[in-house]
Amino acid sequence: MRPLPSARKVAPVLFLPDLDAIQEAHARIKPFVHRTPLLTSRFLGEIHGARVYLKAESLQRGGSFKIRGALNALLLAQGRREIGPAGVLTYSSGNHGQAVALAAKILGCLATVLVPEDIAGVKRSAIEGYGGKVVLCGLTSEDRHRGALRLARETGAKIIPPYDDPDIIAGQGTASLEILEDLEEAHAVIVPVGGGGLIAGISIGVKAIRPSADVIAAEPEAANDLALSLAQGRRVSIPQPNTVADGLRALTPGELTFEAAKRHVKEVWCATDSEILAAQRTLLERAKLLVEPSGAVPAAAYVRHGAKLRGQNVVLLLSGGNADLPAGCI
Repeated sequence: MRPLPSARKVAPVLFLPDLDAIQEAHARIKPFVHRTPLLTSRFLGEIHGARVYLKAESLQRGGSFKIRGALNALLLAQGRREIGPAGVLTYSSGNHGQAVALAAKILGCLATVLVPEDIAGVKRSAIEGYGGKVVLCGLTSEDRHRGALRLARETGAKIIPPYDDPDIIAGQGTASLEILEDLEEAHAVIVPVGGGGLIAGISIGVKAIRPSADVIAAEPEAANDLALSLAQGRRVSIPQPNTVADGLRALTPGELTFEAAKRHVKEVWCATDSEILAAQRTLLERAKLLVEPSGAVPAAAYVRHGAKLRGQNVVLLLSGGNADLPAGCI
């Protein structure tokens, strides 16, 4: 891991995980997670004359890639004896909360999850189904973060951050190892971005193993904090990230995740909410995959911008499948 300089004199030195940390995380979590398939999509490939592959993390335990980082962080915290009687605590729009609740159930400790007041019903039910305690807290990631800090002081619970943490990033990066084992000649990997933990881990892994491959970030137009931040060379906050992709409504990139994006991400492709919903429908109808809007953003971005990838092997990382179905839908 390489230290990052901190702008605040009293702040601790921050570290980005390296390939060794990702490989160690992969060995650590392997007994507990699914190795998700890398599927092909002729329909999406023919749109731009590319060969399109789908990394179906929507089929992962807990319904998303988040279990990778959560398990890595909890296993390491357990080994360091950092988890006490109050268990673990996190703040999440849903998927990370599910992952922490599931990881805590696997390891036999308590989990409390601060979630937005408008959390998707399917995500709240899953957190509670895994034994997690749900606490409603505001509408933004900032609201939940402040609430988690306050509750941790009161209870002594160990905070498991959703993305801006080296153990989380290393865990998320384990998907890159599987992608490149299954598709040695990957030319581009398109990854959805919320807080940035997934693209940080994926980009570190991909560029370490296959430096010639491009890592492309995919964001909703209404929550394009990474695109704005990279354009301005500093972390930019957006006031109201109002998008159907509820898992990607971060106000600003994390410190670590932004540093990883600056080093390794080629560019950011954005998509509108209507394009995201169209991609979600396409994935269901053509690939037979139920993917939540956040997970469909790479497909939407590819459809809009992917002409420049003609003739290439393109991986779309479908990050999650925790979608609320319409009433009466079977």
